Amino acid sequence: MAVSFNISELRALAQQLSSDLKMPFEYMTHSFFKRRMNLFLDKNGIRKVEQLHQLLQDKNEADEFCRFFSIATTELFRDPSFWRQLRKILNEKYSTSNINIWLPDGASGEELYSLLILLDEIKLLSKVNVWVNHWSSKAIDNLQNGHLQMRKHDVNAYNYKRFEGVKSIDSYFTELENEVHLNTALMHQVHFTQGGVKQKPTVKCDIVILRNSLIYYTKDYHEEVKNEIDKALLPGGYVCFGVKEQLAAPYQNRFEIIDTKEKIYSKFSFLKGE
Repeated sequence: MAVSFNISELRALAQQLSSDLKMPFEYMTHSFFKRRMNLFLDKNGIRKVEQLHQLLQDKNEADEFCRFFSIATTELFRDPSFWRQLRKILNEKYSTSNINIWLPDGASGEELYSLLILLDEIKLLSKVNVWVNHWSSKAIDNLQNGHLQMRKHDVNAYNYKRFEGVKSIDSYFTELENEVHLNTALMHQVHFTQGGVKQKPTVKCDIVILRNSLIYYTKDYHEEVKNEIDKALLPGGYVCFGVKEQLAAPYQNRFEIIDTKEKIYSKFSFLKGE
């Protein structure tokens, strides 16, 4: 019989895991945490909470647990109109600049790979340092190797076409030992950090991209994340959220909306004195 939790038990478990693993399980929405937890327990044949805690004493198992709770992006160039708009911003504002872009959640890699392909096509790859966070060291290894899940190859190709890319999407990837990998030459200026949004880059950033991650967390965590992004972002810089996410009202005196549909905001330039 699978483990059955009531609401208070699930909340207590999330708090304990947050304390033990330093990942914000306690801020995950109840439905998401419960669903992922049940899937993990079933997958590993766990029938008692004590078995879970025992399993997580192993460093590698704990890392895999964190990776399991990370959200897979699933598609390259998801929401192609966003990537077209980002390309426009980069061409218009940063074509002659050296800049820093931060992805606080590396997820399964598709956002990172899409960004690197975009930068390569507009000849900015050598001018951009990209900073990427992930809770799992194993996931970071996969990202560094450019590993791509090819379950949606047709969707990836269609998204790239709608993005109006200049090459074939296949030209950026190679097949190695029955796996598909991004050309790692594109990774030359990508820096990885294990951890979450509090592990900010060592430099101030021009653009922060965090799309479709906050919807799995409570509003309290939204505020924490947005505060950390605000601290990391240069005045005049951009932050990009998912289409179902937005900056809350208290941020209206610090950011202006640049694209309502794509949820792209710009931090006011007059905040340069901070």
